[in-house]
Amino acid sequence: MEVTLENAVLTAVTVTPHATDPTSLDYQRRFADAVPSVVVGKRIDEVNVGRLAGSSGTPIGFNDALRQIREEARRP
Repeated sequence: MEVTLENAVLTAVTVTPHATDPTSLDYQRRFADAVPSVVVGKRIDEVNVGRLAGSSGTPIGFNDALRQIREEARRP
């Protein structure tokens, strides 16, 4: 996942699917296509993605990655 922040606001997000199982890959691709329209323009502290584009597992990893990015962004 790659995010671009400006003043703690998400200005771009790219999610790269990595699944090898065809069904999982389909869910990840749909999530990757849908997530920018849900999170871009929001403050990173406010973003917590739930079920999106039929995917219930992918948001967990996405939210974990955002949490790590928030923590890194707060470091001096």
